[in-house]
Amino acid sequence: MADIHEHQGSTVSARLRIVGWIVLTTALALLAVTVSMRSIMSGQVAEAANVGIAQEIEEFRTFAAEGLDPKTARPFSSIGELMERYLARQQPMAGEAILAQANGRVLTAGTAANQAGTWLADDPVLLGRILDDAKTSGILESNHGTVRWAKAEAKDASGASGAGHQAHLVVAHFIGGAQEEANRQATMLFGVAAGGLALTAGIAWLAAGQIMRPIRTMSETAASISANDLSARVPVEGRDDLAQLARTLNAMLDRVEASHLAQRHFIAEAREHLGSPQRKMAAALQKLNEEEVPRKQRGRIISTAQAHISLMGQTLADLELLAQSSDPDFIQRRMVPVGEVTADVAAAAARPGAYPDRRFRIAESAKAQAWLDPLRVAQAMHQLIQNAVAHTEDGESIRIGSAAAKGMASFWVANDGPALDPDQARALLENYRSAPEAGQQGSGMGLGLAVVKAVAQAHGGTAWVESGNGNGTSFGFSLPQADAGQGIRCEKEFAQSMASSLGGES
Repeated sequence: MADIHEHQGSTVSARLRIVGWIVLTTALALLAVTVSMRSIMSGQVAEAANVGIAQEIEEFRTFAAEGLDPKTARPFSSIGELMERYLARQQPMAGEAILAQANGRVLTAGTAANQAGTWLADDPVLLGRILDDAKTSGILESNHGTVRWAKAEAKDASGASGAGHQAHLVVAHFIGGAQEEANRQATMLFGVAAGGLALTAGIAWLAAGQIMRPIRTMSETAASISANDLSARVPVEGRDDLAQLARTLNAMLDRVEASHLAQRHFIAEAREHLGSPQRKMAAALQKLNEEEVPRKQRGRIISTAQAHISLMGQTLADLELLAQSSDPDFIQRRMVPVGEVTADVAAAAARPGAYPDRRFRIAESAKAQAWLDPLRVAQAMHQLIQNAVAHTEDGESIRIGSAAAKGMASFWVANDGPALDPDQARALLENYRSAPEAGQQGSGMGLGLAVVKAVAQAHGGTAWVESGNGNGTSFGFSLPQADAGQGIRCEKEFAQSMASSLGGES
């Protein structure tokens, strides 16, 4: 199934895909601009031709209605003279042809250099189509390209329009030249757009490389991580989305490394705590097969084996507790008196047969209430007591206490053993044991302190150790007395229930 998903993915690199989409989007935009500009320029060519033609026709009509013969200062006596006089005054623009047809004659304005006038005058078929057309304007195709034209009819002074007394003025624009110029400008614009597109592709390639650089770094970091080394982290630069992704990835790697170290720690602890009792128990049980073992000694061997079995069972229970510490329902909180929990823990430690060679006393007991799980707190305190017993001699005193201040309830166990180095004390609760070999002592916290730390963190608190200043060494943990508004509300409910019960007893 994994192979199927791999084959379904793209084989093109992300950098190329980014550049491709940028170039494609830019190319479509530039193409749209180029096509639009060519259409606009073509429209401007046609519009300019129409305006020029309309202006010439209007000028002719004004001249025909108001023009006077300069020789007589009177209206022209013949249509031919009127046409000749008007055409003599005109200077056609490039591509423009101004012709007159009067009494069977074709007259042109401008000089012989006016190609448009020559084209129209020398093309009787085209001129005939214009003159015979019932419309006064139109568009035709010729050997020299598209022609836009308009015509106007002139009459003599008497108003007669019979034979020998009529004429037509024809104004035509061959727009091929102007259209070719517009096409050249559009081609130039297209070339500029193509150059801009190439420049955009180059910039996009560099920008995509800069954008993908953190991704490549993440990939290299992920590739450098092995089962034995999870310390590599992604460099975080800036405050953009990729920097946030790098921080998120680093946080994930922190969690993975912590989980990996915890797993190795638990395995090392389980090997140490289960391996040694198992070997001792196997050696003790082997002695039972020896016939010369006295009955009284046989009983001590069985008792020793049972003690090792009990120790192994406690180790398995601690491992089970650590495995459950990440469950949402690991702790079941309720409002309880801190001093009552302290007294119960001290009573359990001092009961006959628990720790016969140690003396326990309550050094301090808080008169406060806290929102906590008394069972889990008792389990954590039991681990601290076992740790204190392991680091004291027979007959020494172990102090148990609790305090409440600044919204925190603290539980602790202290002994008068030798003070710890500050770095060593900090490592006891910060570092996991990483010894790979059975029986090798590590510098980090053991299984019992891991249980304490797990219980404290599940309550939203912290585990701590204090050593020196003539007070021996104290191990403890501090928990919030209230869980936001819920703790305050439950404290009120607890007080109300206590008041109700006291009222009922009275």
